[in-house]
This record gives sequence, structure tokens and C-alpha cells, in this order.
Amino acid sequence: MGGERTDGVTEREEGYMQQHLCECHIDLAGEKLQILWKGFPDLVPWPEIKVLQEVHGENSVYDIQPVALGPRESALDEKARMVRKYGRDVVELVYAGKSFLMEWFAPGWPIDPEKQPASMRPKKRPAKDKFRKQDDEALDARI
Repeated sequence: MGGERTDGVTEREEGYMQQHLCECHIDLAGEKLQILWKGFPDLVPWPEIKVLQEVHGENSVYDIQPVALGPRESALDEKARMVRKYGRDVVELVYAGKSFLMEWFAPGWPIDPEKQPASMRPKKRPAKDKFRKQDDEALDARI
């Protein structure tokens, strides 16, 4: 049993007691006017992405890219950290109760994203406009 874990990663394997740290964009108000970029050195742990999607809306957290591995604690410790940051009500919506499933690695990405060749990485989407383009018809309707 030495080193066996319930998530299928053993002590000797890559990713043991680690988690993906991600870069992402967060549209704070859902109107594409206040967009926050979370990147180095303020990377977001993968389990926290789900909480951010609950707070701001699933489509308001986008361009999520795991860029590094970081140390992790137990699932209960991670949940307690997020409760201190976001409040119990929101975190309980995502990770309910004491027996919950918390993913540590983004699906479809290798355990260590730094080892993935650049040609295999997903293509970045074009950046969204920071400001809405003014629509002349809408301006006429306001007059």
C-alpha cells in the first residue's frame, strides 16, 4: 500500500501531491468591460477555477491554461482555504459536504504542462475586444 492514493497517482509518479496552476481571464461583471487576467506570479489552482466559474459565471472565466505544477494540501485544506477567500456558501455549491470530488489536474492536459511540446499545446483564442464597438443603429435608437 505504500504511497497508494485514491486519485490513482502514487508517490513515485509525476504529479504526486501537486496540482495544475493556471492562467486565465475573468470577466468580472459579465459585460466584457472589466476583465481581470490572472497569471504569473498570481496563478490560479485548478480546483479554484470551478469556484471562480460559480461566482462570475461559467463563460466569464475563459482562456484557462495550465502552465505549471504547484504543491497541494489535502482536499479539506484546499476547501478551507477557498472558504476563507470566497465564503462558505459559494464553495459549498461547488464542493458540497465533507466527501466531495476535487480534481487537481485539468482534463486533457498532461500532468506537467511544461513538458508538453509547443506544437501540441492548444491554440490560443484571439483576444476579445476590451471595449464594445459603438453600433450606429443603437446610437440612433437612444436619441
